[in-house]
Amino acid sequence: MINLGTIAGLHRHQHELAAYCPQCDRWSVLPLARLIDEGKGALRLPVRVHCRACGTAGRLQVRPPVPTRTGTVGWTSPAD
Repeated sequence: MINLGTIAGLHRHQHELAAYCPQCDRWSVLPLARLIDEGKGALRLPVRVHCRACGTAGRLQVRPPVPTRTGTVGWTSPAD
């Protein structure tokens, strides 16, 4: 079983944690490695985040690693 319930668990399994500000209509990806270096790796989700621009509480989104496939552009294969 993999643990995605902490900052360190997300980082270990190559997930991202993004926050959305509904007031500013913008996304920001949280720097998981930096948070771990600051001793916050054991924080359990959900964590509370606030927008740096306006201070509104952010909405979190866990993003899994994007699968890759060599020789393709995006999700489709190049035309022959």
